[in-house]
Amino acid sequence: MSDRVVIDASLATLWALPEPYTEQALSLADQWAQDGTRLLAPCLILAEANNALYKRIVRGEMALTTAQAALDVILGFAFEIHEEPGLQARAMDLAHQLRRPNTYDCQYLALAEHYGCELWTGDRRLYNAVKRTIGWVKWIGDYSPPA
Repeated sequence: MSDRVVIDASLATLWALPEPYTEQALSLADQWAQDGTRLLAPCLILAEANNALYKRIVRGEMALTTAQAALDVILGFAFEIHEEPGLQARAMDLAHQLRRPNTYDCQYLALAEHYGCELWTGDRRLYNAVKRTIGWVKWIGDYSPPA
């Protein structure tokens, strides 16, 4: 197994909000910390996580102070921001190849491909869309903590 993984905003948001699969996401983060696994993400993760929290404010699901506290939790995790040369072009290539409606998710795919590591996501739709062609994308719902 690689000493690094790429994480996406859907997974990072699970670290801060009590939702289905939050327990698995936190357990996996603990496992990565114990193993010394480096967590990588494109700079897009910050905007996506922030926007996901803000949408909950707009929908009346949480207060601004709660969303800001959740953002602080996410930012407290030790993930590295990487914006590699060619990442945007590769994300566009992948979006076209995989017939994705946008390039956002493909930035995570391109970064994981660049580093030859797994991408872990909390986005089941993304996982279902690519799992047959890209075997190194992992969905948090399939994670079982070690006994």
